[in-house]
Amino acid sequence: MKDEPHPSAWPDIEARLRDEAKRDAPEFPPFLHRRIMAAIHAEADKHTRPTAGLANVWRWVLAGGLASIALALALWPSPAPQRLSDAPQKVSEWIVLVANSDEQMASLITDRVLNDMVNNPYQQQLDSLGNELENALDFTLRMMPIELALR
Repeated sequence: MKDEPHPSAWPDIEARLRDEAKRDAPEFPPFLHRRIMAAIHAEADKHTRPTAGLANVWRWVLAGGLASIALALALWPSPAPQRLSDAPQKVSEWIVLVANSDEQMASLITDRVLNDMVNNPYQQQLDSLGNELENALDFTLRMMPIELALR
C-alpha cells in the first residue's frame, strides 16, 4: 500500500470498519474491572505460602512453655499426707481401759471428750457432704429450664 503511487480507498474502508465495530460493540457491565481484579487477587492469595516467621516462633514458645509447666507439675514434690488425729486409736484404748478398770477411770471419759474424739470428725464430714449436695441442687435448678421447674 505504501508502494502505490496514487491514493487508495483503504483509509475510507478502515474508517467504515471502525465505525461498525464501535456501533456493534456490546456495552461492558459495570464494575467488570473490579470483579476481574478481585478474582486475580483471590487466586493469588490462595497460592501464597505462609512464611515461617513470628507465628511459627510463637507456636514453639507456647509448646515449650506448656511442656515446662507439665514437667514442673510432674516433678513437684507432693505434700506429705497430714496425719489424722489419733482419736479413733485413743478412743479404742480408753474403751479397753474403762472396760478393765474401775469407776474412777470411767469418769475420766466425759461427754465433751467423747464428742471431741468421735462425733466431731464425723459431723464435719456430714456437714461437708450436706454443703456439696446443696450446691449440686442449686446448680441443677439453675440449669433446668423454667418449664420443667414449674411442673
